Amino acid sequence: MAHSDDRSFFGSQGAWSRRKLLQGGALAGLGALGLSLTGRSGLALAASPEPDAGLVAAAKAEGTLTYYHTTAIDPTAVWTKAFTDKYGITTQNVRGPSYPLFERWLTEERVGQHIADLVQITDTVLIESAHGEGLVADYVPASAAGIRPEMKKDGVWYTIFVNAMGIAWNSSKVTPEEDKLIREGGWNVLTDPRWAGRIATGTPASGGSSYSYVYMFLGGKRQQFGPDFLAKMAALKPQVYESKSPMYDRLAAGEHAIVDQASQSDMGGFYLKGAPIRWVFPDPTPANLTVQTISAKAPHPNAARLFQDWATSAEGQAAWFKVAGVASARADTVDPRKAAKADWYKEDWYADPKDLYIDYLNDPGYVDPAKPIIAEWNQIFGR
Repeated sequence: MAHSDDRSFFGSQGAWSRRKLLQGGALAGLGALGLSLTGRSGLALAASPEPDAGLVAAAKAEGTLTYYHTTAIDPTAVWTKAFTDKYGITTQNVRGPSYPLFERWLTEERVGQHIADLVQITDTVLIESAHGEGLVADYVPASAAGIRPEMKKDGVWYTIFVNAMGIAWNSSKVTPEEDKLIREGGWNVLTDPRWAGRIATGTPASGGSSYSYVYMFLGGKRQQFGPDFLAKMAALKPQVYESKSPMYDRLAAGEHAIVDQASQSDMGGFYLKGAPIRWVFPDPTPANLTVQTISAKAPHPNAARLFQDWATSAEGQAAWFKVAGVASARADTVDPRKAAKADWYKEDWYADPKDLYIDYLNDPGYVDPAKPIIAEWNQIFGR
């Protein structure tokens, strides 16, 4: 069974460059990928190569693995259970924000305390730095050929899914006028004085997704937004979270009316549970990659490799569709709900993102290991 210890809470072969992600329409799938398979409407899944029989046997003999992940606890548990059901290998799921979780793993590895078999975060820069230290295993899963070349560094890390981030609100905590304002007002909605005491946000120090989100405002789109924009939001005294998951939980519970950094993967999970959650993607819409790697000193190396193989397969990626609204890193794996106009796709308030902001992947400022916008954001928000 899957387990989590934290209730707090998505390069090609040879040389890799973040610039390659901008080539070939890598992220067009969030709004325009065609239907090629389905998880719930009965069509057959696209085929992925089967893993080596010897690997499967060795992984089953190990019987378990430990998975460090940044995705929300409950949907991740459902996702990893699909792996357990197929192979009989249990997963011990350990959740945390990307940066603290990554630092925990680094510290453990450097002192010879090998706990994690796989690490899933939202910052490829960190994984590649760990690979340079020899902390990441070199392994190319049989199914990884189906991952878009722009969304992997073969043998090092692979994208599990792509996530857009916008604004979410609890429809039971806003008036019809406010509901309309959020849907039509763009990012400036976040600076409206009416949200004083009713809004929450997350620190960019928590992980790659939050950092890439904030980077749009203070980095790549600084001329359009910049410190003045965030200062107006800070003046509303939002509750600041070190991790986005509890922020989402409390939005669903009605403790906040509105939050930013709302990922569809998480909002979709609340929607499916019946929570009064809605979300919108203002232009431009920041998006990020959720990626996964294998620890070089994995205690269960065969189970880790088998899990990486399953996670990059059409079956493994499609399993996310049962719990979240993500876009696959595979061209042959598309959420069937969109074509069927099921779940949130049938709602009049929902619309796909139109103008995805991924330019930060091509911005030298984004890969600066000093991450200067964190200090600037902290100053603006008085932290």
